[in-house]
Amino acid sequence: MNRRTPARFESCTAVVMCMILIFLASPGRAQSTPPGQSPLKGTPHLFGPGVISTPDQEAMASFSPDGKTVYFCKYNPGWFHNTIVVSHRKGERWMTPEVASFSGQWSDASPYVTPDGSKLFFASNRPVDGSKTERDDGDLWYVERTASGAWGEPKHISGPVNSEGDENYPSVTKDGTLYFASTRATEHFSAGQPHIYRSRLVNGEYSAPELMPWTSDADDHMPTVAFDDSFMIFFSGGRGGLGGGDLFVSFHRADGTWSNPKNLGSPINSGDYEMAPRLSPDNHTLYFASNRIDGPSTRTRRVNYHELEQELHAIQNGLNNIYEVDITDLRVLDDGK
Repeated sequence: MNRRTPARFESCTAVVMCMILIFLASPGRAQSTPPGQSPLKGTPHLFGPGVISTPDQEAMASFSPDGKTVYFCKYNPGWFHNTIVVSHRKGERWMTPEVASFSGQWSDASPYVTPDGSKLFFASNRPVDGSKTERDDGDLWYVERTASGAWGEPKHISGPVNSEGDENYPSVTKDGTLYFASTRATEHFSAGQPHIYRSRLVNGEYSAPELMPWTSDADDHMPTVAFDDSFMIFFSGGRGGLGGGDLFVSFHRADGTWSNPKNLGSPINSGDYEMAPRLSPDNHTLYFASNRIDGPSTRTRRVNYHELEQELHAIQNGLNNIYEVDITDLRVLDDGK
């Protein structure tokens, strides 16, 4: 896998996606022994079709504690102009999204609402020094609820969490532990390759980030962690699988160790790529993005222009949509290794 030096934040997610697209275009993109059918019983389906999942690109859904508000990211096919939007549920219907109060100018991505709903973490290339110039890398930020219930002004996370590399995809547990992805240089890895880190909250400050114990040369990215810190689901483009990038799970054991990552298998993963996992507030539903299309990828006959336009503007047109799937039986994947 190619390595790079820190570049403009569009973001490290965009870089990973470029690598995925290159990988998808190459022959033999599935591993020699694919994980195949998963023992999980849930079947993914579109989340909020026509409102949340549309012909646009969507990913990164995160919910308020009551499950009635969802924040997610919309972006163009080139992964520029990442924008965080919000939708509210009324009854069984999701309302038309609006741009979140703290987003809309800079490239903002990966919203994550904390378990108590008091903060929302996100990644951004917005300037830290109050200037009008965007940063060359993405950092982690957060907003806090004010007395009125609105979000306050974005705050840059201080301390050792942010670096000269890209920081992205925050996930926070009940005790405040922060998990995220970074392309920072380390003793063992060059700058530019994404890996997953953990930073503990100590006396209100985040400690020096620690690499996950199963870190390897694989490009691991986009972690989402159960609120009780019992398991992590993440994206990887370098561990083999069914497509160019798959979702994996690692279980956090009572003795503090983490299990070896295991592919979630089909039908959650597919021959395309699955990414941007998030969890419902009760950890029973997985939300993820996929570029899978509705129907076969090869046409059986010649289409006319009207049919071509229908294909291009369909919801499942090959751009990312958000899917949801029940994972209440996720523990069947814990084989003790």
